[in-house]
Amino acid sequence: MKLTMLSMLSGCVANIILDPVLIFGLGPFPELGIEGAAIATGAGQVLTLAVYLTVYRKVPIPVRISRRHLSADRQMDAKLYSVGIPAALNLALPSVMISALNTILAAWSQSYIVILGVYYKLQTFLYLPASGIVQGMRPVIGYNYGAGERARVQKIYRVTLTMCAVIMVAGTLVCLTVPHLLIGLFTENPDTVQAGAEALRIISSGFIVSSVSVTSSGALEGIGKGFPSLIISLCRYIVVILPAAFILSRLMGPSGVWHAFWATELITAVVSFAVYRRAVVLPD
Repeated sequence: MKLTMLSMLSGCVANIILDPVLIFGLGPFPELGIEGAAIATGAGQVLTLAVYLTVYRKVPIPVRISRRHLSADRQMDAKLYSVGIPAALNLALPSVMISALNTILAAWSQSYIVILGVYYKLQTFLYLPASGIVQGMRPVIGYNYGAGERARVQKIYRVTLTMCAVIMVAGTLVCLTVPHLLIGLFTENPDTVQAGAEALRIISSGFIVSSVSVTSSGALEGIGKGFPSLIISLCRYIVVILPAAFILSRLMGPSGVWHAFWATELITAVVSFAVYRRAVVLPD
């Protein structure tokens, strides 16, 4: 994981450095504008790949890539796709949700679309660390599930849930205490800042309970239960929040969309716990 982190970090740092250089034409480089930003992104990705390939060639690892191993295995392919396809959809569903919510909010004002976009950027500071913890949990819980270690599986789940909840508690406190400051990082319009602060206070009510769905979904993927994990994601991003946002917005105006977030997290948490308990069945 350290090598993976360093490889990804090298590309990100290169992207950050090259962005202003190529966009504004610093030093000997020409001013390329948006094209420069695109080149910087591509260069960062190429650098990450180069680091991966260098490590692969220089560091002895037990798994090597070879054409003679590239043979079809329907049973293995089915297992991989059963986890990979739901995981891919899990990544795509938030984009679908944001697009649909933008359509609902557009009926009132473009400023609410801005607020939703700002919130989506801010929430990454919470959910990315939580996702990192879940990423570390996946192989560990998978090993123990495969070994039939019921007690260890439950302990790993509880520890991960607690760690994610601590992150969400910190995020909730920040959003409740300095919401104006957070929104002010992205816009100086006083009306947008005021409306955005109200939105953050409402939405943050669901942060802590969302730990259940985040942990349950990751645990299910870790033990090869892709479809149950997809059910949780569908509830969180499509099935519950979109109808709730539409109905509540008609009853409460734009704030109804913000209330739909915490209501969805609460409902999804109940569904997540039930799906997890049903899917994770270990022999006595």
